[in-house]
Amino acid sequence: MNQDIHQIIRIIESKSEKLGITTYSGATEKEVDEFERKKGIKLPSEFRTLYKKFNGFESDEDMFRIIPLEEIIENKTDEYLSNKSDFHFAEYMIYCDMWQISVNPKLPENYVIYNTADDVIELTNSLSEFLTVFLEGGVFDGLFNWREKKSITKAKKS
Repeated sequence: MNQDIHQIIRIIESKSEKLGITTYSGATEKEVDEFERKKGIKLPSEFRTLYKKFNGFESDEDMFRIIPLEEIIENKTDEYLSNKSDFHFAEYMIYCDMWQISVNPKLPENYVIYNTADDVIELTNSLSEFLTVFLEGGVFDGLFNWREKKSITKAKKS
C-alpha cells in the first residue's frame, strides 16, 4: 500500500475498463481554486492532483463514486460531518454511505479521511491508501472491511 497518488492514477487509467471505472474530465486550476474559496480550505496535494486529473469518477462496484468538485459545493452540510468545513468526497449507492475528509485549514496536508455510521471511524490520512483499499477490495471487501477493522481497534482501545 505504499503507492503514491500518481501511481494510483496510472492504475485507474490503465485498468479503468477492467475495474469498471468511468473517469470524469479533470478540473481546471480555476475550478479547484473556486472550490477552495467556496469551502474555505486548501485541498491537500493528493486531492488536488486527483481532481486535476479526474474531477471524480464512478465505478460499477455498487455505484461507488469520487464526487466531482461542483457537486461537493452543491451538497449542504449535514449530521454526518464532524466539522462544518468537512465534506463528503466519496459515496456509494447514491449517497447510501459516504466518506468524508477533514482538512486542517492552517495545514492542508494534515487531514483525515473518515466514515460515519453509528460512530466516526478515522480511516487514514492518505487518499492513496483509501483508493488502494477500494481498488483492491471494492466497497464491501475493501472499504467496509477496513472500517470494521478500525472500529474493532477503536473499541479495544476504549
